[in-house]
Amino acid sequence: MCCNGTLFNYVTLVPDDMPKLEKYPQLVFQVRNELATFNEPCVLHTGSGCSAYADRPATCERYVCNVLRKVERDEMTEDEALLVIKEGKALVENVKEYVAFEPGMPMSVSSWDDAPEGIAEEARLAWERTAYHLGKYFLGSVQEEVDPDGGPVAPASGSPAFAELPVAERERHRAARAALFTAAKARAARAP
Repeated sequence: MCCNGTLFNYVTLVPDDMPKLEKYPQLVFQVRNELATFNEPCVLHTGSGCSAYADRPATCERYVCNVLRKVERDEMTEDEALLVIKEGKALVENVKEYVAFEPGMPMSVSSWDDAPEGIAEEARLAWERTAYHLGKYFLGSVQEEVDPDGGPVAPASGSPAFAELPVAERERHRAARAALFTAAKARAARAP
């Protein structure tokens, strides 16, 4: 889910990435915050892996989802991890039933904050559950309070990854998302 736009909307590159990636003409580079980037979903992702794995950007090389970390630390079995991944994919598909996303555009849950205004309560709950699940298991942005014996107590209100973005970037994400939902609502109203 890290490469298909579900978790992130773009990949930030470091200067050492550029020579490796220039041989992939299908990548379209953009400058954001004075850094080279390319959009997600990644055109080099095949659905089952990276077609440029040996040349992957440093950001991709460093990223380790929380599910893999938990497996590596023996906090979760591989079978449990597969169930968490399967549930995450199902939750994403459920949100897509309620909320229209532009075709080919990432959902990028890392940029979500609150559910969009004006959606049904069922859609809002699906949105929030998906954001919580993906934040907890894939982004590591959901903090859990721990009791003195070391067990989780309840989700803390800790800020998600979105809150760590600069204010201007958060506003840009909010504005883009609002425009997207306005366009989706207009399309839905025109549909027979």
